[in-house]
Amino acid sequence: MEGGILESEEGFRKQAIMREIVTIQVGGFANFIGSHFWNFQDELLGLASDPEGDSVFKNQCLNMDVLYRTGETHQGILTYTPRLVSVDFQGSLGSVSSRGTLYNEASPSDVVTWKGSVSTQVSEPRKKNLFLQSLYEEEQENLTLVNATKDKRNDFQRESEDKDIVECLDNGVQYWTDFSKVHYHPQSLYELSGLWMDVQEFDNYGIGRDTSSGSFREGICERLRFFVGECDHVQL
Repeated sequence: MEGGILESEEGFRKQAIMREIVTIQVGGFANFIGSHFWNFQDELLGLASDPEGDSVFKNQCLNMDVLYRTGETHQGILTYTPRLVSVDFQGSLGSVSSRGTLYNEASPSDVVTWKGSVSTQVSEPRKKNLFLQSLYEEEQENLTLVNATKDKRNDFQRESEDKDIVECLDNGVQYWTDFSKVHYHPQSLYELSGLWMDVQEFDNYGIGRDTSSGSFREGICERLRFFVGECDHVQL
């Protein structure tokens, strides 16, 4: 009897251990599917934090720390981002930076050790579509708590804007980031240097083999180590 009790307690402790998951997405198809998956997780987070939401989403068994990690920017802002490594060709992120949107790097103008002239060649950045623009505006309104801005739009304007957003998602999606509403950690988005999505497809054995060796392999493994090193009981 005592052995049975001890065995039950041990089994309970094993179930209570949180096993973190590191998600790996390789290639355009996986990233498109992953974008939908992370959007869904983001919706669950919103429903769980809604004070007026259904209690089923506040269930303690729903532990989002399995998939997400907590962090902090250089400005001391707390972050909550997917424990994810996404791999794809250069140019596959569209208007989204490979550094994400939460962490900012120092610009060349901040470097004071160089006294000579600097010539910068910069390509025209891709513009955000209506969906991403609406998400950005909504975040800015929430940060500044300007509720009056929302009230200025009537129902007809909101309906028209929603129709335009749906139309752009139906007909204007080129990149998996075009409908991604999630903030990513800088270590999550890895572009394969020298391989461009407009030149070739990421759909054959040769390219996959080349990216699994040399500098590509080390770059991917380095990002994977970053997330694995934070985990206590990792599972892939």
